[in-house]
Amino acid sequence: MDLSLPRGIRDVEPQEFELHQRIRTVFEELTAAYNFKPMEPAPLETLSVLRAKSGTQVDEQIYHFRDKADREIGLRFDLTVGMTRYVVGRKGMKPPIKLASYGGVWRYDEPQHARYRWFYQWDVEVFGDQTVDSDAEVMDFSYNLFKRLGLSEVKLHVGDRRVVEEYIRSVLGVSSDEKALEMMRALDKVAKKTQGELIAEYVSKGVGAEEMRKLLEFGSTRGAPAAVAGRLGEEGLKSAQGLSELSDILRDRGVANVEYDLSIVRGIDYYTAIVFEVKDGARPDLGSLCGGGRYDALPRIFGRPELAATGAAGGVERIALSLSSFAKAEPKSVYVAFTEAGLVREALESLSELRGAGIRSDIGIRSKNLRRQLEDASATNFRWVLIVGRKELESGSLLLKDLRDGSERLVPRNQYLETILSM
Repeated sequence: MDLSLPRGIRDVEPQEFELHQRIRTVFEELTAAYNFKPMEPAPLETLSVLRAKSGTQVDEQIYHFRDKADREIGLRFDLTVGMTRYVVGRKGMKPPIKLASYGGVWRYDEPQHARYRWFYQWDVEVFGDQTVDSDAEVMDFSYNLFKRLGLSEVKLHVGDRRVVEEYIRSVLGVSSDEKALEMMRALDKVAKKTQGELIAEYVSKGVGAEEMRKLLEFGSTRGAPAAVAGRLGEEGLKSAQGLSELSDILRDRGVANVEYDLSIVRGIDYYTAIVFEVKDGARPDLGSLCGGGRYDALPRIFGRPELAATGAAGGVERIALSLSSFAKAEPKSVYVAFTEAGLVREALESLSELRGAGIRSDIGIRSKNLRRQLEDASATNFRWVLIVGRKELESGSLLLKDLRDGSERLVPRNQYLETILSM
């Protein structure tokens, strides 16, 4: 029997799963603090709903099939579409509607480093508020999520599609919707291709070489929020007002490590205004750890043109890779061993007390001697071993062994838990 998994699919092994749990715990704590209500959209959607975000071209990027009733069905490729469908169908919900979700998604992308075909996302969305305050809320949330996880070198890269489009139309004089869209697609590729490659590619699509040079120069505008917003205002770009307001709000919220970057346009057929990405300066190879922005077009497609929407989503696997790059505080862990089978009862009593105190703990098995129990404790990454021995018990003590340096110390049997908790 072939036990290999389909391409792009892998098991989440214990060490990685531990990081996933850590991310999820911080995410859930923070969503409660920010008053986002948790939910999870259905894993299966009708194909027509999944196509709403990107059209039929999405078919090549997702898992879809006909079910037994010959209905066209697809696995969710993100959480945003399902959350939007959920809100659109419930007109009785009072805005602003703040929702949070965490779950697995499926995409038929080409597998590569830090990208799988089945992976986890976290997602926060705000529906029903057209002001820049909601954009700031999801950026504030994203910034503090990474801050709480201990990723100190993350930076928010913020752009605005409206500013780029106004520049293309007003300054470069482009009137064709199709051409303007192609030029924004070019800007979306600046991190992946050289200027020469982009000019050559888009000249072949009918964009002038000089137009492309000017656009790429404009797209290279980046820096401190207030400085960039001021410069855009001086150039007479009226759509820069949103970025100017956002700069003040993020400053008042204490959100740091923000850079305005006009090459950030994201999902051209999807986002409509302010967009952003979060990257880890310590792991540039991972790309964006999260991204988001305003997408008022999607509720409109679903039949709610009055329902504004903005949000952010992050890839859990990439965040876990960032977290694995640096040392973190070691949680308390104690393995309970015993020198003879007749002491199992006493060992189990200690095990129960350790677990009751929330300490990761386990116990040796009767068929193994003390040496093999110590080997098991080391192999399963325990920090300490609490040894229950006949001689020690008779003196009212237990032996605590530190597997990191091999040191040992006797601790009173009625005080061993306090000793471990204090270390």
